[in-house]
Amino acid sequence: MKQREAAVRSQVVDAVAPFSPWWKARLKTLGRKAADVGSLAGLSSLPAVGERDVCPDGDPAGMAALVLQGTESGFALHAEGPVLRRALASRLARPGSYRAIVEADTRPTSFVWAGLGLRYPVASTRSDLDLVARAGARLWQVLGLTRSDVVVNALPTTPTASTRALELAALGAGSPLLAPGDDVEAVAGALRLVPATALAVSASVAAQLLDDLDEAGAVLDTVRTVLLVGGAYDDERAAVREALQRVGAPECAVLAVHVPEGHRVLWGDCRESGGRTGLHTYPDLEVVQLVDPETGEGATGSGPLEVVVTQLGFRGSALLRWRTGDLATGIDETPCPSCGRTVPRVTGLRPGALVLPLDLRTGLRQVDLRGVSAALVGRADLVDWRIVIGRSARDDSDEVLVHVVPADDADPAEVAVAVARDVRAAAGMLPTQVVVAEDGELPAEGAHLGQRVLSRQ
Repeated sequence: MKQREAAVRSQVVDAVAPFSPWWKARLKTLGRKAADVGSLAGLSSLPAVGERDVCPDGDPAGMAALVLQGTESGFALHAEGPVLRRALASRLARPGSYRAIVEADTRPTSFVWAGLGLRYPVASTRSDLDLVARAGARLWQVLGLTRSDVVVNALPTTPTASTRALELAALGAGSPLLAPGDDVEAVAGALRLVPATALAVSASVAAQLLDDLDEAGAVLDTVRTVLLVGGAYDDERAAVREALQRVGAPECAVLAVHVPEGHRVLWGDCRESGGRTGLHTYPDLEVVQLVDPETGEGATGSGPLEVVVTQLGFRGSALLRWRTGDLATGIDETPCPSCGRTVPRVTGLRPGALVLPLDLRTGLRQVDLRGVSAALVGRADLVDWRIVIGRSARDDSDEVLVHVVPADDADPAEVAVAVARDVRAAAGMLPTQVVVAEDGELPAEGAHLGQRVLSRQ
């Protein structure tokens, strides 16, 4: 616990607060000093933030303000002790080497694409990539993989945190990895070239890809592990297991791995549990917490809660209490009953549940339900409200319906107009309809995404 407290203090006080333009301004606006939030308790009191908080106008260029703007003079404030001592010794003998060490720790050199409602680059320094690779080597142990395993990565070739983390994990563990992309023929060709023992594939298309590979005559006899990238819902796991039965590989382990949006390290199921005990995390590299999905504040009430992540030791894009859009039922810090590892595990994960791809009448949109909620929470002109996601009976398009109960002294028509306007400002889209209701008439049925956010899809 002392080491974790020290890591939080180092990240907040010595790195993020002085060198991130956005966080420097944010703390000033909140009237908080870095020392106030530079502990586990202080961190928990910091309001969680997400994409729309950093980029309220929807322009992803605003994400650059999260990147630490380190300098040679500031390097000494946040560099780890051994790195700093090596740099100072090098400065005396070889000034050019000192600058190289400083830039490895402070200069962004690598970028991946991320985002739910927005699409933005996440920056990493050389030292960040080292952290991801070391975390990946540990993930390999959790997954029950070794350096003798050969991985075929069937993810799209777009540079994302998941593809980068898989590549670095294989590198850190010493495993060969081929990345042919997600084209069926290309993946089948890669499986003919190497005796692959692990296949990494997007969870949402894994079952279909296995059937397609079998039809294409791909060699699947040697595969003993299927990695479902992006997390996996129960129905996706079941579909993959059924597909493995069809292709003649029923003994394959089906394990989920997941990088929360904006983050850079892969969480994973332990092989012993087969996905029953939650995704294993890294207490020395991150603080994982849960918040109310509607307000972004402390975890209260029943139902699934939103996962927020604070990075420790990362020097590129710096995330504190970052709202991932993922829902989870809990964070279990007891030893894993399957493998015995004593790391926090995220249980009941529902990846990306709060930012849904919807086929609205105006076209395909990524709708951030957190932004819609933000426009409704705490309004003086409302007594209560609900957000309902469903399909139109008229044309089968998706709908975002906002049901509101106006306060007694508020004009219902004015409330409806104000709600629509504020939802557009906060979420970047107009609701399909604002429905004015009486107290006690609000919808209650549907799969809950939050206390007041319902889905009938």
